[in-house]
Amino acid sequence: MLLVIGNAGALGTSFGVFTMTAVVSRFLSGWILERIDDALALVVGNLLLTAALAAYAFSASATAIYVIRAVQGFGWALSTVTVMTMIAENTDKPRVSEAFGYLNVFGSISLLMFPLLGSWIVSIGTPTAFQTCFLLAAATSVVSTALSLYAWKSTPVILRHESPVTGLPDKAIAKPTISVFFLFTTLGVLLSYSPEIASLNGIANPGVFFTAFAFAQVIGSALGGSWTGVSRYGMVATLGAMAVVLGIVPLVLFTGWMTYVVSASTIGLGLATANIALNSYVSAVSTSSEAKGMAVYSAGVDTAVSVGSFGTALLLGFGWSMSSVLSVFACMALVSSVYSFSSIPTGQELSE
Repeated sequence: MLLVIGNAGALGTSFGVFTMTAVVSRFLSGWILERIDDALALVVGNLLLTAALAAYAFSASATAIYVIRAVQGFGWALSTVTVMTMIAENTDKPRVSEAFGYLNVFGSISLLMFPLLGSWIVSIGTPTAFQTCFLLAAATSVVSTALSLYAWKSTPVILRHESPVTGLPDKAIAKPTISVFFLFTTLGVLLSYSPEIASLNGIANPGVFFTAFAFAQVIGSALGGSWTGVSRYGMVATLGAMAVVLGIVPLVLFTGWMTYVVSASTIGLGLATANIALNSYVSAVSTSSEAKGMAVYSAGVDTAVSVGSFGTALLLGFGWSMSSVLSVFACMALVSSVYSFSSIPTGQELSE
């Protein structure tokens, strides 16, 4: 976005378009899963993501980028809701948190490499470098699409879920969704304004943040998967949210390489740990439909990221500093920690 139109304020708007489209598409994804096979839905989602990534290479205006962002948001929503539904419905309850841990680990491994590489390529500052970056991303997405095609052709067709995906979800899903909403607003700031935050800390490549962030996410995913089990949902979510708060504070008070890396690692660890716990809790209380529960929960995540992106753009427009903005979202992560501690029960309480 910065290379195409040179407007830092458009960063938040661009990411907000992506996440708001994903929010709406989460619920549409549930409707789609009622009508086509899970693996086929995964193929469609991956095809849309591949097309969007390739289209970025040839975008020349803010309007084009916003449209591509919307397509990417729909593909992302369909793919992720489908994957989480397939995991939740095909994994024994005691091992759901472990399965989500594995999913998060593999996602984090990609973050270890690609943001750093992509930021380095784009930093060259030429149209050719910009095109190369997104064509490489599209090529990587082609591999993912090929794997989903293999899954579609090699696994039994699944068209029936526990109950209809659409409609009202279980009331208990509201608790983890509210908690994850307050927690993930922080991620909206970090994702959409990573170049600005990197610049404040004297870092030329914002991908460094996500390399440290992703490495910590791998550890956090493993810890969240093993600690949560079929109990300790609230405790693990509380600890994860507190780690996010502790990770933001150095970015507010200090600058420099050490601050940047320590903050990225602490925030990544906290987000992964809390997300695994809250996601597992959704699976535990989704008595009517796993797919519906995952759609609502993931919509809460995307809404939070959107609020973080749009909210930051708005506050910066009012003349706030980035440190002040980060302070606001540190407080929101603190609210998530307190809410998880007070409202998310243990596995033992669920069974009583």
